[in-house]
Amino acid sequence: MQTESTSGDSAGQPALPSILFVEDDRETQFLIKEMMEGTCEVVSAGSAEEALEVLSKRFGGEPPDLFLLDIRLPGSRSGAELLHLLQDFGLAEEVPAVALTTYAGPGDREALLEEGFDEYVSKPFSREELIGALRRALRTADACRAGLQ
Repeated sequence: MQTESTSGDSAGQPALPSILFVEDDRETQFLIKEMMEGTCEVVSAGSAEEALEVLSKRFGGEPPDLFLLDIRLPGSRSGAELLHLLQDFGLAEEVPAVALTTYAGPGDREALLEEGFDEYVSKPFSREELIGALRRALRTADACRAGLQ
């Protein structure tokens, strides 16, 4: 587990929105953290199993503000299967989820939205594409607080 904390400062600034980012590729983890620096707190996990551990240890009873899930993950669960598990726990109904994937063929976006994702970003992506998807997935107040407008 890797944590990049960019929370609010001691002068009373509100804490930045938190993202649980599940991605096995370390270069993509680094890229997302760099892109989101100063706008969100990014907590990374390398697999679905690690994400479940991070949820209980790092977030405890308070879920993150957003799930950013790679679809093709190592281990026994894909990003879509992890989303279904989070839905079973009742977390995905209160926390938006964005799919991050190499699947960019006809119908892939619609299929992932039908799986329960709120937004979809295909790799490779630009910072603008990613922030646009996060902004659309987050509630308006969170997006404004994160400076994602």
